[in-house]
Amino acid sequence: MNMNENRRVRSSDYIDVQDGWDYLRKVVRNLRDGCAVHTRVNAESTDLYVLAFLALLAARLWQRPALLTYGGGHQQTYFPAPRWSLRHIAFSLLLRLPTRIYCNSEAVKSVLLTTGIPSDRVLPIPHTSGYYTEFSPVPLPTEVEEFFARHDGVFFSYVCYRKEFVLEFLAETVRRFRAIYPNIGFVWLGPWEREMAPMRGFLSAERVAEGIHLMGSVPHETFLNILSHSLAYIRTPVTDGVCSSVLESLKLKVPVLASDNGTRPVGTDLWREGDVESLLRLMLETVENHEKIVARIPEVILEDNEKKLADDIERICLESRFPPSTSGKRVGEIQIGC
Repeated sequence: MNMNENRRVRSSDYIDVQDGWDYLRKVVRNLRDGCAVHTRVNAESTDLYVLAFLALLAARLWQRPALLTYGGGHQQTYFPAPRWSLRHIAFSLLLRLPTRIYCNSEAVKSVLLTTGIPSDRVLPIPHTSGYYTEFSPVPLPTEVEEFFARHDGVFFSYVCYRKEFVLEFLAETVRRFRAIYPNIGFVWLGPWEREMAPMRGFLSAERVAEGIHLMGSVPHETFLNILSHSLAYIRTPVTDGVCSSVLESLKLKVPVLASDNGTRPVGTDLWREGDVESLLRLMLETVENHEKIVARIPEVILEDNEKKLADDIERICLESRFPPSTSGKRVGEIQIGC
């Protein structure tokens, strides 16, 4: 079920969603047809919370497997929260609905368990696998190739026009860095189409547009090709836990300069949240001692985590009780997410 910005476009590749009632109607229809529900939530969006709650509640009412991927880190805006606060109660209710909860690290699992749910209900699995970093080197998109050619090096960032990406902080860092190295550029990649106009306005207002090449969402292979040509990956959110793109970058031996959120993998160079000087020092070191920085990145082993996830989903679905009309049939799964 497509919840992305093109969700209203009808296609045979996914279930489109026209509005809120259409979403609920299609969730219920698929549950009645025998599907399990697998939805995604974080603690940064109230909309995602409501969509996940409704889908999981419907799954339990129809006695179907209810699976939840918690896509947030161990410290987000709405959760964790003080005990007996409205936010804590809301997430305690949500986390009691799923048959299984998937998260990306033990640190996130520990936070989820503060709601009192059983430990064996939560399974930490990193949200990436080794083959996600396999790609064929191809020429970069023409405008990207030209941008790299005009600069002595380029830093890479995945960003969206949302508060967790602390764009004002990142723009201030870019401005101060380019005062020292004016011929080093930056690629900012990832905003949804509707975010591109306000993002361009932001870059202009911050007087950093000249040094930044802004791109929207791209296929994963293009993402990896651009990343592999970059000096380093700058990761700003502290809310992301063990981030897939951080693991992929380290696997490709591309240095990662990331905000210290307490769960970064070994090999990440950390800077303090909100501390421009802390990030600037790492950026300068990366430019001036790039080979040394790359050499100290340890070997990253990424297991087949997608298989672990698929095997667990299949086991839970096959062990669940279904009406006689679906007895003996392989269980379908309706995945709800971006």
